[in-house]
Amino acid sequence: MSRISALICALAMSLSLQAQPLQLSHLFTDHAVLQRETTVPVWGWGTPGAKVEVTASWNGVKAVAKVADDGSWSVVLPTGEAGGPYTLSVKCGKESLSVSDIALGEVWICSGQSNMEMPIQGFGFQEVEGATEAILAAPETAAQVRVFDIKTPKKTAPEKDVDAQWAYTDGAVTARTSAVGYFFAKRLTKSLNVPVGIIVNAWGGSRIEPWMTREVIDGAGLTEQELNDLYAVQEQPDRWPETPELIWNGRVAPIVGYAAKGILWYQGCSNMGQPHCYDKLQKAMVEMWRRKWGRELPFIFTLLAPYEHGDANGRWRPFFVENQLHTEKILSQSWAICTETLGNKVTVHPSQKKEVADMMVLRALQSVYGIYPGVSMELPRLKDVVYEADGSVKVTLTEVWSNLGSISGRDVVGFELAGEDREFHLAQAQIDWDGQTIVVKCADVPHPVAVRYAFRNWMGANLAKSNGIPVPPFRTDDWAY
Repeated sequence: MSRISALICALAMSLSLQAQPLQLSHLFTDHAVLQRETTVPVWGWGTPGAKVEVTASWNGVKAVAKVADDGSWSVVLPTGEAGGPYTLSVKCGKESLSVSDIALGEVWICSGQSNMEMPIQGFGFQEVEGATEAILAAPETAAQVRVFDIKTPKKTAPEKDVDAQWAYTDGAVTARTSAVGYFFAKRLTKSLNVPVGIIVNAWGGSRIEPWMTREVIDGAGLTEQELNDLYAVQEQPDRWPETPELIWNGRVAPIVGYAAKGILWYQGCSNMGQPHCYDKLQKAMVEMWRRKWGRELPFIFTLLAPYEHGDANGRWRPFFVENQLHTEKILSQSWAICTETLGNKVTVHPSQKKEVADMMVLRALQSVYGIYPGVSMELPRLKDVVYEADGSVKVTLTEVWSNLGSISGRDVVGFELAGEDREFHLAQAQIDWDGQTIVVKCADVPHPVAVRYAFRNWMGANLAKSNGIPVPPFRTDDWAY
């Protein structure tokens, strides 16, 4: 190539870079909610080398950045108390952009699979309780509850932006919005009296692996056999829904850094065949997100609800739930929401999404905002078991708040006993008059050595604390079946 040709090529490349227009990420559109009382990154793209000025109307602060060689720029702005509407102004030479009707409030990321994705209007033949009331009442808080709903398809390489925009939750938007996410946001905005924005980023049927990179999975502490089993089904580079990164690339990477208070996670059904390592994968995913965000985002996740999964007497769901629950022990700032009394034998999508959201709000108030809501959200755990001479078993739990209760009063459904033969039989159980102890008996097991509660895919288990918080599955044995 001649020197003149090289100069022409260099000039052409320079002109093509300079031609890039000023842009903001789609996260910063009209009606956006920015996290209050913190520092928020704001970013976009423009002409390399140019100076970008970003001004916030809530405090008059101006931040300046130089556009990098790859065309990207970013600034960090402080935010104050909840309120609005505010504007965000961006200038670069003769170019300018403005974002209006910004609210400062609380931002939560709502992710997972179909139980998080399920909208207020429900799925085919599957309803959400209270849907009509929610849609009719939506205008009451439409301007306070705002949603950013991501629908990007799977991507094999990281995207830099998402095609979505913030919206008020009027009736039409509410009907299409994640029921768990919407009910959470509406309850939270009433509890805190601040605007709440939810970034809905859920994909039905997705396993957890596509929500993070392969590198992170490889470093999650799985055994060689667990990794081999995990990757054995991934014969193609974009096999869905198992292949790592396919959701991360298109739906998470482009929103990394957007200031948020925490993560709501409702996923696991598609990973139920991994009852010994899901906790490690969940921990690895959350820690990756936290590293990328540069914040220890609180993580509130939902345990799988009862459902027959092809065999009501099967035990793979409770074994998986047991592993899900273990995440609380190995991951800081993580809390499980139990749905053991909310399941449905014939659908994997329970209709009681408001109850799930309410428990998430209660947990957030107690553990994230430091506001005791008057209801202890700690899940009961096995404290003590006494095998009596008459064959009865007395079970004591921790964190029962005031007393235990059940849907049918003192009688409890969901207990089993086993003797030395390790064969479990359904048992009769009743809450003792002290409200703290459960007495379990079974005529077919005169000399019990093990107790289980809610340890089948579907049992209609009904034990809860008297404040309505369900008791998760538990067992006294360590048997592998």
